[in-house]
Amino acid sequence: MSLKVGDKIEIKKKTTSLEETFSEILLVLQSKINELEKIKWCDNIFTVLENIYNTDEFKAVSIAKKNLIPILEKLIENSSIDNMSAFFDFYKKTYCFCARRDFECFVDYIEWNQPKKVLANRRKVLAPYVSALNRIAFDDELQYLVVSYSPSMGKSYLATLWTAWAYGISIDNSIIRMSYSEELVLGFSRTAKSIISSPEFSEIFENFKSYAGKPFEVERESDWKIKNACVPKSNHIARTRNGSTTGERANFAIIFDDMTKGAEEANSESVHKNIYDKWLTEWWNRRDGHKCKFIFVGTQWCPEDILNRIIEDRNKISELIQTKNPYVMESKDKSTIVIRIPMLDKEHKTTCPEVYSQDVAEQIELNTDPFLFSCVYQQEPIAPTGREFAWECIRTYKEEPKDKLTNNSMATLDTARKGRDNVSMPIFKNDNNGNHYLIDAIYKQKPMDDLYDEIIEKIDINKITTLVIENNIDTSLKRLLEEKLHKKNILWCTIIEKFNTVKKEERIKNNRGIVQKQIIFPDKSIIKPNTDIGKMMDNITKYSFDKPNLHDDGVDAVCMYASEIIMGKSSLAKPKAIKRTF
Repeated sequence: MSLKVGDKIEIKKKTTSLEETFSEILLVLQSKINELEKIKWCDNIFTVLENIYNTDEFKAVSIAKKNLIPILEKLIENSSIDNMSAFFDFYKKTYCFCARRDFECFVDYIEWNQPKKVLANRRKVLAPYVSALNRIAFDDELQYLVVSYSPSMGKSYLATLWTAWAYGISIDNSIIRMSYSEELVLGFSRTAKSIISSPEFSEIFENFKSYAGKPFEVERESDWKIKNACVPKSNHIARTRNGSTTGERANFAIIFDDMTKGAEEANSESVHKNIYDKWLTEWWNRRDGHKCKFIFVGTQWCPEDILNRIIEDRNKISELIQTKNPYVMESKDKSTIVIRIPMLDKEHKTTCPEVYSQDVAEQIELNTDPFLFSCVYQQEPIAPTGREFAWECIRTYKEEPKDKLTNNSMATLDTARKGRDNVSMPIFKNDNNGNHYLIDAIYKQKPMDDLYDEIIEKIDINKITTLVIENNIDTSLKRLLEEKLHKKNILWCTIIEKFNTVKKEERIKNNRGIVQKQIIFPDKSIIKPNTDIGKMMDNITKYSFDKPNLHDDGVDAVCMYASEIIMGKSSLAKPKAIKRTF
């Protein structure tokens, strides 16, 4: 089919024919016909979209967002002043159309005339969260969403807009919203009500126009019901963590938002245990039907808080796998998505300059307790206790005493056993007083095959004379490295292969005293966080004997150095002459 100016569009029932018509009109809008004719075709394209929507809602929204919005943007940009407003109206109308089933477009449309916009200014950092909220609304497989951001990123605000959007999808949806604070949870409730009552909401969901801005049959601050909704009591129930939920039910979602009362409760095991116990015995049972979703939103305060306990529980049911986004994990069975966005990325750059400029982020890091900074701002929960290698517990140097150190160095190499482990190779020089200074390192989450050349380079540059390898899997590593060294005529390095029979935790515990007394680390002020040695020090200083650790590669390699080199357990045995009598 080829459309021409003046053609009348006959709407056919088949979706493929409708999509073909839609594509034809897009070509017309990109052609060189005059602007007034394009305006007429814009009217026609919405007729086509509505008919596609009646057959396939998500297809209609997807093609409008992907194909029509970019064309309308160009038409606005290139049109005459007389016709610009007409094209802009169609542009806005397309967002309104898409907002029915696309959460990102919904937020953009609700924020359209607001002077202070959240999503528009933080789209990149909030993108995975927005996408997950869109998916969990319609994907029956996805049951759990766990989201943590630094304070003030907009996580609670988006959860509130999602709540309002849910009632546009269906007035029969019911949601329970929970938080530690009555002021917070009632504020979320009031905001959701104001959005639902707004003209913008009625423009998106036209069935709300009949309410004339007064859509509520029951209108309390915490509990409210939309007119004509088929729900037992309320569409929305707002409760604090200490409030009663007995008898309440939610068929669409239960949202747990900021369940911990900030830093004052971060170290309180009793608070975290009480919240988790309530989840197991009370809150989980508030769901009405198996399609009810569970959304956990907040800032991580410690490994025992509700966010981390849920992550651990979901991982036991189905393993969480890293996605293409380094801050997003999804379970193998597609039931769970975990999003954890740090304030500073792996390159030590701010992830959200609109909220935390680079200078502000670095000042926060400098002035915040390492435990709180790691949990609250980096979303990397570490134990508040048992950190015997924390900065204040280890010896450090601000300037390497080169005139007191040996010319050669020694090192250990701990190979990665799992995909998330780091290959760890701390390198030390020692003085005449029995002190060993960490002066260089390899600390990378890469396959060994990619690191051979770098290991050889480190041996060469640092004149490593002894290298102890813990290698219980690949017995060819020692031989391979020796061959590479010989090819480069590096003959001074002795490689000792260590087949360890002691568990990591036991080795670390047995050698912590030696590390604290005889190893001197570079001071925090002289290392860059995004370097190998900086990442290794981050791992070492956050290790806890009291709680499970996500990574122990750096501290284990250092303790292996203490055991095998300082204490001499890997020293080569010297041959002794024996007297034989015949």
